[in-house]
Amino acid sequence: MGRLSPPPVSDELLSSWIGRLAKANYCSVEELCGYLGLGQGRELDCAGDLRVANSAKLCRAVQRPTDEIAAMTLPDTMHHDLQYVSRHDFQYCPGCVDKTPDLVLRHWRLAWSMTCETCGQAFVAKYPAEKVSDRLLALGARGAQALKTAVATNDLRRLRRIDLSLHVMTVLGVGHLGSLNSRNQRERLMGLAAVNVGTARPLLGSAIILRGNDRVVRELRRAFPQRRRVVERIKGLSRNLDRRLPELCATRHQTEQETQAMRHPSASESALQAARQAISELGPDANRQALVTRADAIWRCSSRVKS
Repeated sequence: MGRLSPPPVSDELLSSWIGRLAKANYCSVEELCGYLGLGQGRELDCAGDLRVANSAKLCRAVQRPTDEIAAMTLPDTMHHDLQYVSRHDFQYCPGCVDKTPDLVLRHWRLAWSMTCETCGQAFVAKYPAEKVSDRLLALGARGAQALKTAVATNDLRRLRRIDLSLHVMTVLGVGHLGSLNSRNQRERLMGLAAVNVGTARPLLGSAIILRGNDRVVRELRRAFPQRRRVVERIKGLSRNLDRRLPELCATRHQTEQETQAMRHPSASESALQAARQAISELGPDANRQALVTRADAIWRCSSRVKS
């Protein structure tokens, strides 16, 4: 028996190739997997999956060496708490899929991948956002690069910091631990932006988010009892930001406050937007004092416009 056709594409995921083989040979994935000794439609996405399967029978059936088959699987991430490899398709390359329907390449499943390494096109999320700001795209790209570097160098300290940043996002209610591989484009970019802040300016970024929010501070203390010293340091920094970025004047009545909150961002939100813009303009490596001064100027300007 000759080799099964079609042959795999460079960097193709094993489960993608098996699916295309089944379609080309007019059988179901379940039938082909049974023939290949993989059981009931088992998908071999990660290296660990291949080790527990009958890989010898698989290699004989497809007449390809073991190392070639192993190279079509994703790396295991069990040695990291951070899940940067996805088990599902959360993005795709429109150019490559147009040429080869049902194709899935390995690097499409990696959290830091944002452009196709084959054709250079930007990936499309399963659920793209209607409008994404250039600033969020830039912060997401920086976060993606920071994540890729941390994994490539096996920087455990930075990986733990990234993991902690995602946990903080979860406590704040603005994301979750699976945000990096989310099918929702905005949610994923927010996760990557959190990675950028957590690696570039972890204390300053957290202080900006926590500014004036004692409830979240209490939640962080409960969620991370072993890091109370860091939480208290962040809280102190956020108080310093309070002095540099004063609150907007309170309205007289509660009903007026609620109406104002519906029409305009709160003081904390306005300060957060100003701080984010300052970081975007000056870069994450800028001097802290310069960032605070620039954020203060942006905040005051936006306040005058709204008033």
